[in-house]
Amino acid sequence: MDNVVFITLVFWPAVVLLCAGLNMLISWTFSWSELVFDYAIGVIAGWLLFAGTQAEPNGAEIFFFIFSHGLLAILWSFAEPFRDAFSDPAAFFWTMAGIRVGCTIWAAAWDHLSDHLGCTLGWGPVLFSVLVVMPAKITFSLATSAVGFLIWLVGLFVAIFGGGNAGHAGGVFWTEFSPSGSYYATTVGWTVHCWRGSMPFKHELYHTRQYVYMGDWLIPFWCLGCVWGVITAAISSSHTVSTATAYGADPSSWHVGNPVEVAAYHL
Repeated sequence: MDNVVFITLVFWPAVVLLCAGLNMLISWTFSWSELVFDYAIGVIAGWLLFAGTQAEPNGAEIFFFIFSHGLLAILWSFAEPFRDAFSDPAAFFWTMAGIRVGCTIWAAAWDHLSDHLGCTLGWGPVLFSVLVVMPAKITFSLATSAVGFLIWLVGLFVAIFGGGNAGHAGGVFWTEFSPSGSYYATTVGWTVHCWRGSMPFKHELYHTRQYVYMGDWLIPFWCLGCVWGVITAAISSSHTVSTATAYGADPSSWHVGNPVEVAAYHL
């Protein structure tokens, strides 16, 4: 486990692919193009996992180590008692892998319950969401989620003084800024924002689980996926290039659309 090539090209990509496969299996959906992105993210995050746990990593390595691995990377980097609890980096690598896989399974299982309950919940289910589901999602995408929480505060203001809705369910903070009309929503870490229409809860919760194994890399790869979506539509004989193929996916096709979106659109 002290081989950077093994950690970068084999070990951590395998962890990310396992998490993605379990998420797809439990959700009963699939996307081969997402698996391509998952492997690429695994390579990047694997190299940063190795670099961030070496003696005296530089500032950029520490930042992107945290960008890739969230709260546990912060504890390793800045909390010496936490770091001393592991006999060597290899023990930390296996712990990180186990937590990532476990949180993926836990979140996917309980999201099915949240989907049946819907967004508008009483205090009991909200407390269940905060105490039981949220811990499985909250630690892995800190930068993106910080931005998302600021958006949620704006949404909460709109819900109190305007015509919107806001709350907590499925382990995430959610908002509906304009509940009427066709929906348009965005998942930002462990927050979900429906800019118009009613919340497509099942679809967006799938994205919150992707953040568990993709970390903050989801947004950069989603942007890259827009290019992929346009290219796949352009080379398809049955599709035309549009913003829908860049920002989303075709529910009737397994190969056209943004790889981050394909499995969610096939739910």
